[in-house]
Amino acid sequence: MSLRGWTGLLCSIGFVLAVAGGARAAVPGVPAPDAGMDAARVLEAARVPSCVCEEERVELARYRDLVAAAATVEAAREKAAWPSRLARRALSVAGFVKRDSASLDATRARLLAYEERVAKAPDAAAAAAEFEGLVRVAGDVHVGGHKGGCTYDATEVIAIIFGFILFIIPGIILLIVFC
Repeated sequence: MSLRGWTGLLCSIGFVLAVAGGARAAVPGVPAPDAGMDAARVLEAARVPSCVCEEERVELARYRDLVAAAATVEAAREKAAWPSRLARRALSVAGFVKRDSASLDATRARLLAYEERVAKAPDAAAAAAEFEGLVRVAGDVHVGGHKGGCTYDATEVIAIIFGFILFIIPGIILLIVFC
């Protein structure tokens, strides 16, 4: 990696850690990450959606349609893989917080498998179908004790926040995949 790449990565890491720390500090009574962080409150403080609700579903459908409308299969593959690569970048940053996280490793493997399928897509419609398969939500995904409640550990929360910082789609992908 070039010096410019390392500098950008370090700046990104610092920013995410500052946001995550600031989010935790802004929510009174949230325990330290090792003591069982309340993900819903931290994500809310960071202004991350607490669910994959109608607005997020519309954004995912819009992006799927953008992939399907690509002029070439190469352009569709690139559009379909781009949010996944950003989500993996968010996982890398979160990995600095906790290096041996099984959930990060499983999510990274799932995203890489998705990118491999996208790379083999014969046309734009197939690339869009792969994207739709990755982000398909079986039911309402809500953070915490709500309907379909999902629980996230501290490392996953940092990855999700960074995913939303990079672009809304990687953040939504991580909300779904970690659930």
